[in-house]
Amino acid sequence: MESPKVESKPGLTVARLQRLARALQAAVRSDLATDFLNATSALPWIQPRKLYQDPDSKDLYPSSQIASISADRRWKLVSRSFDEHDCYEGRYGMPLSYAVFMDALSDFGVRSLSGKRVLDLGFASILPLRLMACLGASVTGLETDKLVSALYAFDGDSGPVRTVRGRTIDRSHEGSIALKRGRLGVDWTPQSAAFDLILSRNTLKQGYVHPRPEHAHEPNVKLKLTDEAFLASVRGALASGGLFAIYNTFDPSDSGPGADGRCPFNREQLTLAHLEVLGHDQSDDQRALSFFAAADAAGPDLAGPLGKLAPRALLTIARAV
Repeated sequence: MESPKVESKPGLTVARLQRLARALQAAVRSDLATDFLNATSALPWIQPRKLYQDPDSKDLYPSSQIASISADRRWKLVSRSFDEHDCYEGRYGMPLSYAVFMDALSDFGVRSLSGKRVLDLGFASILPLRLMACLGASVTGLETDKLVSALYAFDGDSGPVRTVRGRTIDRSHEGSIALKRGRLGVDWTPQSAAFDLILSRNTLKQGYVHPRPEHAHEPNVKLKLTDEAFLASVRGALASGGLFAIYNTFDPSDSGPGADGRCPFNREQLTLAHLEVLGHDQSDDQRALSFFAAADAAGPDLAGPLGKLAPRALLTIARAV
């Protein structure tokens, strides 16, 4: 049985993202963010793909895994179709806004991603991972979402990525993408000092990690560790001098848990985890608002319905010592 869905033709979303990236160039200041946006020129088209969902467990499977499912469960599977828009833009809106995060990182000395080993916590969409890989980074995405994990289990989603040309890019470094499912320090533990950058955008929010009682029933970020144990896992995965950065955009007037975009860890917790705090809940409102204003000016045909996307932005960044 198949769920009906209207699919966009391969290449249409890529072309729109490329036009939007050009429209956003004036809203970023750093060469790193500019190269990030320019890397949309190298995005491959994505053919429509199907996943098969077990209506009881809600597990999702690509076609390559169907044979491993028992016959009595196989006939119950419901197919779901996903197109290029689904794959690049995900469910949470405008992943190109990651460029603002790149801009903010540049302020703290991250001038290039070439040769850098990057871990993205809760990546949601493969688009930012691919763009960072195009800049010469070896990027690992970690995600707990069943849909995200299954959606990016197709050929070409992970593996080597050819670097593009740019001011910050050393093309002697080949980029790559690796995808992992689970929780840091619980389901998956990387080797010691495996990463130079550990990034979280709109995942590690106070409202998600430590929700208020009225939000406890909603989907939240369950670390399955104490704050201290989680930060120990972060520090263990970072090379000496590596950076742990959290960038959250939010609207404090919203009623959901995402309205509290503060860092879920205080300065003392970060310091005790041997992470030197360079900035904690540092306002980045002006930069984020300028970026989203530029996207809004590009029109709904390019940027989509932004709504009240980011009146506030906070950055927390700490260095492994």
